[in-house]
Amino acid sequence: MGRISLYELRRMGVSLDDIEAAKITQLAQRRTGSPVQSIGVIVGAAEQRQRTNPNPPTDLTVRAMRKRGAYDQAALLLDQQALRESSPERAAMAREAATAAKELSASDQLEFDFFGGGNVSIAFQYQDAVTERLFAAAKTPAQAFHAQAVLWQITRNLGWQSYECTKTAADLCEVMRTDKGDMARALDLLEQVGAIRRVKRGRTKTITVTPEGAFRGNIHNHAQAVERYKLDVIDGGKSDQAPEQ
Repeated sequence: MGRISLYELRRMGVSLDDIEAAKITQLAQRRTGSPVQSIGVIVGAAEQRQRTNPNPPTDLTVRAMRKRGAYDQAALLLDQQALRESSPERAAMAREAATAAKELSASDQLEFDFFGGGNVSIAFQYQDAVTERLFAAAKTPAQAFHAQAVLWQITRNLGWQSYECTKTAADLCEVMRTDKGDMARALDLLEQVGAIRRVKRGRTKTITVTPEGAFRGNIHNHAQAVERYKLDVIDGGKSDQAPEQ
């Protein structure tokens, strides 16, 4: 058995000094996060009980790792390696490195970066007006719902402090798993109701959204983005199709 009472250990001839030294070893094991051995095992009076690891290493598949950021990947690998270490000292070092990687990830990747301006701000009036116009103009409710979903992808992929979507129509097709025909009809409908404007940039048709309706970036630079939109899109842009007023 792995656990023997102190009384039995004393009867077996284990000295008090050895027992106290074993307690210090247990304390060190707890501090390093290593499995804590019984005093009997430490002093050699009992054999270590073999048991199943309650925290088996995670299956580090490519698919699972792809969902994590670089620091999260590093932290996970270090945690898993710590579980495999036979040396308590090396396991403690691996866990310390994993903790540092987790802290770097937390400081670099917030779930909702409101204060940094990373998220898209969408005006309620814009959202309500577009929704009402879509259902009035679409041939079927399904077309209106699809156009809404496309608009959501457009607004969430706006450039930083910009009114231009970073994805083309082809990119949106890939993201939304839809064909080119359905995407073209959705974009036509969105432009028809004034939700977006498409502007030629060389051979590419850039999708734009008025910053008054949706904006991604520092709120203090919102006015400049609005002015650029007026100059580049409304006054100087070449729209494929004049949106209805």
